[in-house]
Amino acid sequence: MEITTFDEFHKRILPAFDQFLTDRLTTEIKQPTLRDAMLYSVNSGGKRVRPMLLLATVYSSGVAEADLPKYFEVAGAIELIHTYSLIHDDLPEMDNDDYRRGQLTSHKKFGTGPAVLAGDGLLTHAFYWLAKSELDTSKRMAAVRILSHNAGPMGMVAGQMTDITKEDKQLNIDELTTLHKQKTADLITAAITIGASCADHSLSKNLVEYAEKVGLAFQLKDDLDDADDGEDVDKNTFPNLIGKKETEEKLRNLVKDALNAVLREEKFDKKLLVSFLDYFKK
Repeated sequence: MEITTFDEFHKRILPAFDQFLTDRLTTEIKQPTLRDAMLYSVNSGGKRVRPMLLLATVYSSGVAEADLPKYFEVAGAIELIHTYSLIHDDLPEMDNDDYRRGQLTSHKKFGTGPAVLAGDGLLTHAFYWLAKSELDTSKRMAAVRILSHNAGPMGMVAGQMTDITKEDKQLNIDELTTLHKQKTADLITAAITIGASCADHSLSKNLVEYAEKVGLAFQLKDDLDDADDGEDVDKNTFPNLIGKKETEEKLRNLVKDALNAVLREEKFDKKLLVSFLDYFKK
């Protein structure tokens, strides 16, 4: 049966993907404390938005549902990178958070040293999974190139550095946009573009635009949710800089631009990526 909405896709694919993550890390990581710390953060209740977007793009490019497990290592690599970034973000030297998603952060549960090493392990293991995936050599190399570019010092890590070194300085709109493009949007963009690449869908400027707009919209929604909760009052966020109403308008425009971009995509089933945009209405 064809899957027509992102929510339906998420419900049908997520259990097998979650089991894959647990089984593979349990089998492959032999050092018990390291394994426990890595699994603790990987299984801390995340929505798996990034790997699900990758797999949804693969499915939308014409790959059958039954064949999606062949791409779990690639999607898993995205989730390992995302989880490592959260572990390091929470450290005392960064955001110094005690809780994430209602449970103790890794350094509070295992100690700072083990948390750092769990993050290091997840980061490195992501590329092990990419290198040994079932993709052919050219696709594996493309995935490594895209992920290392977007998650490394030209992307996410650069955004994280700006975030911690400029936290006592008010950024202007262009600086804040660049920060969030790097820190949040670049990994989401990597998920969608790698999904298209490894499923033989020719990467177009339309799909890249969709990915970039969705990535930035994801951060704006997070900013708005935190503003409603009274969090981030002293941080560089869009609501703090331009106000809640203007942020909401900016979010609506980003979602509209993303929709128009994906609707222009050719030889691609648009239903899942269009319905994903409902996430921003919740």
